[in-house]
Amino acid sequence: MSTNTIRACLEVSFKGETLTLETHVDLDKCPGEPGQPPDFHRMLARAAGVDPYSYLYEALESEDIAFSEPTGLAVLAFEDGVFDWTRFEHASRAAQDWQAVRAIAANHLGSLELDGDADLRAALLAVYRAGRDSA
Repeated sequence: MSTNTIRACLEVSFKGETLTLETHVDLDKCPGEPGQPPDFHRMLARAAGVDPYSYLYEALESEDIAFSEPTGLAVLAFEDGVFDWTRFEHASRAAQDWQAVRAIAANHLGSLELDGDADLRAALLAVYRAGRDSA
């Protein structure tokens, strides 16, 4: 499991019973298209063995998911039990860009401390992104 995880949980009443479904989600392995949040309801159903063509599945889709226990970059996208997938994607892309910049800088600049200089960091990221986006 990666360091970017979150716990998803929901309660649903079905046929006079209250069921609690929960799972820990490895956010780096979530399927889906960029810009589209993963189907957390389907993940919860799969983890609980709920058939996606059942009435129970329809009932659980109508419930809100409570998120908790974020780790890694998920912490930046989590506030008051709400998880913002778009904010997580942005933080994840920024972290990947910075890793690439650090690797390139290490090859050309040696052991220069990059994390302490916000202006240098911003300039290097801007140059990296401009080159990546123009390719």
